[in-house]
Amino acid sequence: MWADERRIAAASALVALVGIALLFALSESPEKTSVAGAMVSEENSLVEIEGAAENLTSGKFMLCDRVCISVRHQNIPSARLLSQGRQVSVVGRVKEYMGRRYLEAEKLAVR
Repeated sequence: MWADERRIAAASALVALVGIALLFALSESPEKTSVAGAMVSEENSLVEIEGAAENLTSGKFMLCDRVCISVRHQNIPSARLLSQGRQVSVVGRVKEYMGRRYLEAEKLAVR
């Protein structure tokens, strides 16, 4: 009976270690780029871009440096701090709809 418990404990520890290793291997960090770089990135790639917030509406705004990209945000509390011309850093996924690229925000940092 004692040997079975030791095997179960060893197997559990092994599964936990494999799970932690997979988390590190599969974690994704955002690529820091410009707005123009985000517009030519692969769809669903994770990017971090900075620029000025323009044309603010409910749930979306334009992020501009030399060019602009539409940013959509849902349920991100820091989005309430946005105002026209304010500098913001956005981490999000590049998406495309009807041939137009936009950024689906996962995190916003207003400066």
